[in-house]
Amino acid sequence: MKFTDILAVLSGLAIFLYGMEVMGSGFKHMAGGKLQDFLEKLTKKPIVALLSGMLVTALVQSSGATTSMLVSFVNAGIMKVSQTVYVILGSNIGTTITGHLMALDVGLVAPFLAFIGVCLIMFVKQDKLNAIGEIMMGLGFIFIGMDTMSGGLKPLGNSPFFLNLLSNMQNPLFGILVGFVLTTIVQSSSASLGIIQSLAKSNLVGIKDVMFFNLGQNIGSCTTAMLASLSFNRDAKRVSIINFTFNIVNAILFTVLYSFLPFDKWYQMIAPGSVVKQIAWMHTITNVITSTLCFPIARLLAKIAYLIIPDQGTEKKLQPEVMQAANIENNTAFNIFGINIEISNMFDLVETSIQKSLMSILEHNSVLDEVSRNEDEVNKINNGISRNLLLLMASNTNMQESRQAGKLFSINVDLERMSDHALNIAQAGDDLVQRDVSFSVQTHDELYELTGTVLDSLHLINTFIQTGDATLMKQINENEDKLDELCFRYREVEIDRMKNSTEAAESGVIYTELLIDIERIGDHILNVAESLCESYEDQ
Repeated sequence: MKFTDILAVLSGLAIFLYGMEVMGSGFKHMAGGKLQDFLEKLTKKPIVALLSGMLVTALVQSSGATTSMLVSFVNAGIMKVSQTVYVILGSNIGTTITGHLMALDVGLVAPFLAFIGVCLIMFVKQDKLNAIGEIMMGLGFIFIGMDTMSGGLKPLGNSPFFLNLLSNMQNPLFGILVGFVLTTIVQSSSASLGIIQSLAKSNLVGIKDVMFFNLGQNIGSCTTAMLASLSFNRDAKRVSIINFTFNIVNAILFTVLYSFLPFDKWYQMIAPGSVVKQIAWMHTITNVITSTLCFPIARLLAKIAYLIIPDQGTEKKLQPEVMQAANIENNTAFNIFGINIEISNMFDLVETSIQKSLMSILEHNSVLDEVSRNEDEVNKINNGISRNLLLLMASNTNMQESRQAGKLFSINVDLERMSDHALNIAQAGDDLVQRDVSFSVQTHDELYELTGTVLDSLHLINTFIQTGDATLMKQINENEDKLDELCFRYREVEIDRMKNSTEAAESGVIYTELLIDIERIGDHILNVAESLCESYEDQ
């Protein structure tokens, strides 16, 4: 090969990879925030999880990205390891769609697709049409990249080294090893598949030459998720092990089948005269058969993962800072999804702090240490969310995603303020215990009523987060009006009590400060509810 041929291959690969990235981005923008809701509502029904894995992988154009998302979701505690097994089976089927797209014979249409896509992106100010433009441009670039690679690879037909390598690839172990190494290097099974299909387009390989190579590609595609899981918890690592085990089963099964059955002839019968299409069908058939056979014994794959990575009796803890899912940093929808998870975790901490601090006042005990620890965790989560949301709002997001990010930023601020007020109340409770100061029976009854109203509002907010039921806004509004009225009335009553009794002065100062904190918590609860309501309306 000449140096110019090598440049052609490298530039073709670069155009191809960029096309894959742009097309995947277009599909994600088309789905918008709905895709994150779709993932969040995965049920425990195996067939639904499998179909979900197929669809999501077809949209993001990468089984590695899908598995990386599952790793992140399990790490965040919103999915169980057993739930991910069927999604992984589906993702390994969904990833084969890419090969069929690359096998389309579009000829001179590819440059026009890319040109129309660029025009839609540059000159049309509409999110949906921009997303369609990304898809068209990406698809065009994929075909242009494959043609460029194909032209650069043609001289390999005269290379004795390449021809010798090709003949050795019919050896199962060598073919699998080459497929694994190439896919691991380019970090994309679609890219290595594109290279092989480009070789086929130049008539340099036949279907029999790449059968074992394809099995190695599938194993190599696991490295993305395995690398992503290294910094996560043990359950997250188990997800990547499940995917790896599936593809090992795939490789062993078809190594045996290829050795005894004429699969190469069957692939040729399915797509006669086109090795590029035969490769696409080979990829689909192997993964569909393996997924079908693994479906009834899917739980066994999870058990194998637990045997490889056993429990150590460690207690799971919430992540203190927002972690972006690996390999989808540029996907706003999934980042927003992850931030929603962390805000839910943050709300749980804030709700616990408010409840315990208010109850400590009523029960005359101190919970300052516990509430202080929660406050530290809330601050860490708050900082992580703020950083990520600011980056998202400064990036190339569409209008809907930008509004969602803005609402999440407001909720994040309100929750942090609520945690501050909970700490103030806990400090007041500790002060009462240290100084052995008690409230009167009347003051205690007033605080009991205020506490009940605040906790009811928090419960309504929690229900709102879980269900998205906007009708709860009415009760939250009524509780806020009630809190404002009660705090104003009790403040006036306490001032009168302080005027008439010197003994009430010491506890009265603490009580009036408590009323301020309780009233502010009520305000922030209403702010959170309003932001949630607007956020759901935008979806």
